[in-house]
Amino acid sequence: MNTTGDTTSISTTRINYPKVGLIFIVVVLISSSWLIFPYVIQDKHLLQRAGDFARLSKASSVSRYLTRDLVFHPLLELHATFAPPDYFQYVDRASVVANLRPDRNFIFFVSENIHQGQLSLELPEVVLDIDGQKYYPSIAEGPREADHHRVNYYSFPRRGTNGDAIDLQTAQTMRLFVSNYYMGSQKKLTFIGEWRAPFELPEALRSRADITPVIMLALGAGLLSSVLTPCLLQMVVMFASVIAGFSTIPDVKGAETGSMMPVIRRKVMAIALAFVIGFTLLYTLAGAVIGAVGHMAQLLFAEYSRSVAIVSGIVVILLGIWVGLRGSRPVTCKLPDPSLVKSVTRRDAIATLIGSMGYALGCTACFGGAIVATLIVYVGAIGSATIGAGIMAVFSIGVAIPFLLAAWYLSRTESILIFLAEKARAISLLTMVLIIAFGLILVTDNFHTISDLIYPYLGLD
Repeated sequence: MNTTGDTTSISTTRINYPKVGLIFIVVVLISSSWLIFPYVIQDKHLLQRAGDFARLSKASSVSRYLTRDLVFHPLLELHATFAPPDYFQYVDRASVVANLRPDRNFIFFVSENIHQGQLSLELPEVVLDIDGQKYYPSIAEGPREADHHRVNYYSFPRRGTNGDAIDLQTAQTMRLFVSNYYMGSQKKLTFIGEWRAPFELPEALRSRADITPVIMLALGAGLLSSVLTPCLLQMVVMFASVIAGFSTIPDVKGAETGSMMPVIRRKVMAIALAFVIGFTLLYTLAGAVIGAVGHMAQLLFAEYSRSVAIVSGIVVILLGIWVGLRGSRPVTCKLPDPSLVKSVTRRDAIATLIGSMGYALGCTACFGGAIVATLIVYVGAIGSATIGAGIMAVFSIGVAIPFLLAAWYLSRTESILIFLAEKARAISLLTMVLIIAFGLILVTDNFHTISDLIYPYLGLD
């Protein structure tokens, strides 16, 4: 491939369409080279290796602190665990947190273990006493047919029957009364667990010194290898569309093609850099939010993901319209003015940055629950904005490097740059359609549908 040549030879060279098609395929392959992670790092083993030790040690300490032994007998063990909101940041209960809503309810887990006979088919009756005021659960769930071991959970609204909020900050004592038929008793036996103020985890347990830089790197690679692969498959197409659409110079013909080659080359890299910065900033910010609020991020994603996806889809649609409009306006008659060249590039780069952030926001809305759940399961939801941002930044860099390499290869290949210059209007219209289509996918909540169609053909689980 020639990367040098004078203006005359360039202007008289006809476009070699097979060569352009091959180059485009190579560009897509380079920008998709992050796929090596899910093929090399099978399933989520890397996440498990990175997070298990830190998570299990932290979860054990947190559970011990919040658990009370109601009975510890050779025939019967009965334990009750108070689960405040930050409990779910460290203990693997991610599958139930969205339903339990610990931000709105007091949650308790009651574990029953017997070593003789069978457990009662009835779940234990539970009453919560806070400074002498009794409360009854709105939800009591657990397996009814269990022989020797059972874990049940109970949810008490954080508001009393009069509608007033129950303030644990001013409470001194909290007791849980647990009653059931045990050890062949004819009447229900009642056992009591007690917690005293303060009811929050101490600072020593909140510390995340267990999350080292090496673990952060491994977790970022783990996210890249599994959780967000379907999202990134679509981002590659979005990236290619944006590069093709914004790297064009409308109305370039003949000898002007050669004179505009340095401009187009710089624009390719400028647009690629803007796209990469956009999604890196967005994902890093999302990581900081997830790290700061922990399990609460799951609730935020569950409640607002559709609204966020619609807004981000609209942003992407506007980006597509901008690509179409700019591609229909002849500007080459003014482009000898260097200041105008810089102005056009600057506006396109800003539009790319905003569009990239919008698309990444939509991706986060669609896969945010999976991100949070994964970090909760493998690291304990982090509990630190810095660590959360660091993990997502590592993930973003893993995607950014292939994208930038693809753009660099594109910028050094004159065949496709000539094609971008000569076919600017057609390319702008085509990329406008593609970008708007991706915006509509977000607005109509079909993001997962497209991924599900593509993903099985990659041979990944």
